[in-house]
Amino acid sequence: GNRRMNTMNHCLRTRAPAAGAIGSLRSRGALRLIGGDAATGSRGLKNEGYGAAYAQYPFEVEPAMGGNRRGQHVSNIFAQHNAGSKFVMINRPEALNALNLEMIRDLDRIYRRVQENPLVGLVLLYGGGEKAFCAGGDVRKLAEGGITKRSEKAPQMDFFREEYILNHRIANMGHATSAALLDGYCMGGGVGLSMHGAVRMAGEDLTWAMPETALGFFPDVGSSWVLPRLPHHVGRYLALTGKRLNAAEAVAAKICTHYIPHGQVPWMFERLMSVNNFTSSEFVSNMVDNHFTQDVDEDITDNLSPHFAAIDKCFGGNVSMEDIRGSVTAVAGEGGPSSAWAKETLAMLDTTSPTSCAVTLEQMKKGAALKDLGQCLQMEFRMARHFLSQPDFFEGVRANLIAKDRNPKWQPAPTEPEVEEYFQKLPVEEELMLPVYTKKAPAAAAAKSAGAAGAQSAGHAQPRR
Repeated sequence: GNRRMNTMNHCLRTRAPAAGAIGSLRSRGALRLIGGDAATGSRGLKNEGYGAAYAQYPFEVEPAMGGNRRGQHVSNIFAQHNAGSKFVMINRPEALNALNLEMIRDLDRIYRRVQENPLVGLVLLYGGGEKAFCAGGDVRKLAEGGITKRSEKAPQMDFFREEYILNHRIANMGHATSAALLDGYCMGGGVGLSMHGAVRMAGEDLTWAMPETALGFFPDVGSSWVLPRLPHHVGRYLALTGKRLNAAEAVAAKICTHYIPHGQVPWMFERLMSVNNFTSSEFVSNMVDNHFTQDVDEDITDNLSPHFAAIDKCFGGNVSMEDIRGSVTAVAGEGGPSSAWAKETLAMLDTTSPTSCAVTLEQMKKGAALKDLGQCLQMEFRMARHFLSQPDFFEGVRANLIAKDRNPKWQPAPTEPEVEEYFQKLPVEEELMLPVYTKKAPAAAAAKSAGAAGAQSAGHAQPRR
C-alpha cells in the first residue's frame, strides 16, 4: 500500500500519469476534469457519454464522477483518449471492480469504437482502486435469478451473451492491440477481459485465478480456448483446482507476457501516451520489453514451475477425474519435491463441485480441439445455460459468498452421458451469435488508407475517436 502511494505521490510531483491500480485519490490534483466541476461531474469537453474526461493523465476518480450531462447512468468505466491510444479504467473498487451488465456494455462500446477508428492503435485496460484489476462477474447478482428449467428463459443469459461478445471483440481488434495491466485480483470475468489480448502485464500484487469449480460453475469467458494451450497442462490444473497465482507464477505459466514493477508503471503510461502510431502488437510488446519490463522481484516466489513435471504427469492425457486424483495421491505419497504440492492440490479439489470438475475436464479436452475462440465461447454459452438449470452453482454461491459457511452440499458426480448434456446445442434462437471478423491492416496502414479516403471526400472531416 505504501509503495503504491509513494508511486502516486511521485506521479503528482512530476506530472507523470498515475498507475492504474494505485488507489482512489480525492485531492484536486487527482480530480482533473477539463472545464468540469469535481463536485457535480459536469464538464465542458465532449466525451463518449460515459466515464470522465481527464485533463492529461488517467488519474483515478470517484465512481460518482461517471454521470454525464444528458442524465444517463453513472458508469464505472472511464476512458482516457491519447495521441494514438485509449486507456480504459474499470472503476468499481467497492466491489473489487466486479462486472455488471452496464459495465460490460460500456466496455463493449469503447472497444467497438476503437475497431472503427484506424487512428487508435492501442487499448490499455486497467483497474481502479488499491485491490483489484477485476475480481470477476457479479456472481451473487447472477445467482439471484435462481434455478431455471431448460424449457424456460433464463434472464442471466443476457449477461453471459453480452460478456462473451465483449471477450470475442477484445480478441479481434484488427488494427488495434488489446493490452491489460493486471494488478491485484484478476479472476473470472477479469481474466476474460485480459487473457485474449496480445499484451498482458503482471503487476507486483497480482492474484490471478479461475475459481469457478469451487462455486459450482466452470471457467468460462473463453477459458476453453486459452487454458488448454498453456504449457505442461497447467491450464487443466488451474481450471480444476482454482489455484491462485502470483505475478511470478502467472508469467511462468505464460498467462502474462510481461512483469511491470510499480515503479515503472507511471513511466510506461507516459511513454505509451506519447506514441501516435502503434504499428502492431509486436511493436507494443517490444516497447514494453525494451523500456519497462523487468525480471520478477525475488520476494515474489514462483511455486508453480518447479512442479510442471508433476502437473504434466497428473493432469495430462485422456484422463478422468478419478485418474487425476489417483495420480496426485501417488505423488503426495512419494515424499518427493512435489509431495507438498500434491497434498495442496488434493485439498483444493476437495472443495470443488464434483459436477463442475467433471464438466470442466471435458471442456478442456473439447476446447483443445476447437479451431478458434468463437467456437469455444459458443460451447461455453451452452454450458452456462445448463449450469443454470442445476443446483450446484446456486449452492456454491450460497456457501461461499452469502452464508459463507464454506460447507456446500454438492450433487453427486455425474455420469459420462450426464456430462455430455452440458454441451448439447440450444434451440437456434437461443444460441450465441458472434460477429465474423476479418483480419485488418495494422494501425499505421489503416490510418494511411483512411487519410487517403478522406482526402478524396470532404477533406476536412476528422475521424471520431
